[in-house]
Amino acid sequence: MKIAFNSANLVGRVTGYRFEMTGWMDQHKQTVKTTDAAEFAKICAEIAATGFTDVELWQALADPSVMTEQTAQEWRTIADDHGLRLIGYGGYIGTGAENVSRWLGIDTINGMFGLSPEEATKLCRDNGVRCNYENHPQRSVEEILEPIGGGNEWLGVCVDLGWLGTQGVDAPAALRELGPLVRHVHAKDVLEVGQHRTCKLGDGVVGMSECIRTLADMGYDGWLSWEDEPTDRNPMDAAAENREWLEAELAKL
Repeated sequence: MKIAFNSANLVGRVTGYRFEMTGWMDQHKQTVKTTDAAEFAKICAEIAATGFTDVELWQALADPSVMTEQTAQEWRTIADDHGLRLIGYGGYIGTGAENVSRWLGIDTINGMFGLSPEEATKLCRDNGVRCNYENHPQRSVEEILEPIGGGNEWLGVCVDLGWLGTQGVDAPAALRELGPLVRHVHAKDVLEVGQHRTCKLGDGVVGMSECIRTLADMGYDGWLSWEDEPTDRNPMDAAAENREWLEAELAKL
């Protein structure tokens, strides 16, 4: 398994990491407006300083509404200059994300979509990108699989462990049931069932260590993308600590 930084962690950056979760899209829109090349370089420098070298790029940092193939190449150069590899695009197919992802040289989009499984499959196939549907409100494996029609070569699952915890789902059991359809993982922990209050990995109710062991037993060799989107603190303060926690857990395997 490999470790990455999920740049959706920066959703609160434009407001000093103080916002209401219900205002996520407002944060998204503000981020789109304020992320020019200079700002993206600052963001890359902040991420690199935490010791992460691989990044899942949040759509607001490279949004289809403002990106062109030329600017995407510029973003790629900026990331390269900071020693960062872009390994995934956290966005929504059908919005132009499939174009931006391709321009950035990213072949995987992790997020949600409002398309039928057939439409989503065709869009992915036509653009040469795979999409992993991310669970949020779903409370069972059956509900998670419904948007992707059970999954196929192009459509898999991006398991958000924190949202499984929030919904009271047994995360290790869900991982085992999803099996090979688990193609990306958001490594996120939450303090309690029923509330999406994120915390340091291992401090919450998800059972992160057991999840990692389960993934290893399944033969999963994909990404563990660290994600923490608090509304009342700067997650970057603990980024290196969470990276080291993941590294230590993987070293135990």
